[in-house]
Amino acid sequence: MPVNRNALVRYRTIDNCLQNRYKKWTLDDLIDACSDALYQFEGIDKGVSRRSVQADIEMMRSNKLGYEAPIIVVDRKYYTYAEKNYSITNSPISQQDMQVLSEVSSLLKQFKGFNHFTDLNEMVSKLEDKIYSQKTHSPPVMILKRMIT
Repeated sequence: MPVNRNALVRYRTIDNCLQNRYKKWTLDDLIDACSDALYQFEGIDKGVSRRSVQADIEMMRSNKLGYEAPIIVVDRKYYTYAEKNYSITNSPISQQDMQVLSEVSSLLKQFKGFNHFTDLNEMVSKLEDKIYSQKTHSPPVMILKRMIT
């Protein structure tokens, strides 16, 4: 898991950029994209340093976060994924992470029914659905609710 939300925003931005095979992404392009995303999502307007984006790319390449992203440099200038359909969002959930998610789901279920946590019910249901689909390797179940007004 990223150290903070800003790192997560940068990782997802880099991932989105590298998935776009129609553009050749230089380090400066990635820095600009990360700076724009941080401004858009967090209101941070100081920009992102070159060193931060380089460190993010190395972190994404490593196994520390479980991504092991196949990021390569083409012509000593352009960044891309070696695998055409790779995305950090497609990374499988480890068995240990599944156990933690199950424990979190059980803990959150205890708050169902409290007026202060009405939005929690839907979130717990989505989490349970994700856990079930990962364990059974089946697609998630879509539950449609009809609002009565």
